[in-house]
Amino acid sequence: MDRIDLHTHSTASDGSMTPSGLVRHAASCGLRAVALTDHDTTVGLSEAQQEANEAGIELVHGVELATWQDKTELHIVGLDINERDPQFQDAMALMQQIREDRNNQMIARMQAAGVDITPEKLHAKEGTGVLTRANFAGYLLSVGFVKSIKEAFDRYLGDGKPFYIPRTKTSPKDAIELIKQAGGIPVLAHPMLYKLGKDTLEKYIRMMSDWGLEAIEVYYSTNTPSDDLYLSHLANRYHLRYSGGSDFHGTYKPHIQIGTGKGRLIVPYDILEKLRA
Repeated sequence: MDRIDLHTHSTASDGSMTPSGLVRHAASCGLRAVALTDHDTTVGLSEAQQEANEAGIELVHGVELATWQDKTELHIVGLDINERDPQFQDAMALMQQIREDRNNQMIARMQAAGVDITPEKLHAKEGTGVLTRANFAGYLLSVGFVKSIKEAFDRYLGDGKPFYIPRTKTSPKDAIELIKQAGGIPVLAHPMLYKLGKDTLEKYIRMMSDWGLEAIEVYYSTNTPSDDLYLSHLANRYHLRYSGGSDFHGTYKPHIQIGTGKGRLIVPYDILEKLRA
């Protein structure tokens, strides 16, 4: 069976592998196709596509957008996007500026707490791509301010913690419309991670399907078999297609492997064919 992975991250955002390195790794693992879905950026797609051409693997052009509904953060993956669409690029530029402004505020809080950090030092350690809280956690670990990534989030970077700065909120409706405007397929990422409860999750999926959501990640690294079954029933109820991916970040999530997640993830190629049908 031809296997694929429709959710991965590179150094263009908060992954540890370069876009080309990630594609080579996916090919070496026997995947037929891989989607690069970095956070709020598509800058890695050109490099990844060049490597995909040489490695003989199909690259699905993607992105992952953070959105908020009420007080819940929901991530929308866009697959098969045309990243050259002018309106899409304008929106990406705005999102990246919002991230940069937020990151600078977080850096200021860390400096006030005695952390040896500047934007230049952070980028030197964590790369020049879009930086997320995972990058800040990695930096805090590297300078000995914390003893683990978990401690970084539990004590400093989690919601409401001393270094946390809320982001300007994009709605799922806007993200879905943006992805579709760029010719892409909007997918609700990792529904079980939100820990919403079945009634609230179904309410959100119903709303997003009305807004143009086309699929949900039925298959995901940390899902149980019962999660897969439950999400497949939800997808069928709201006439949504299935997607699936590992959410691979390289060494930043060492327990998650590309294509197989924590070991039981299997996403066959016909999932991608059905998404495109």
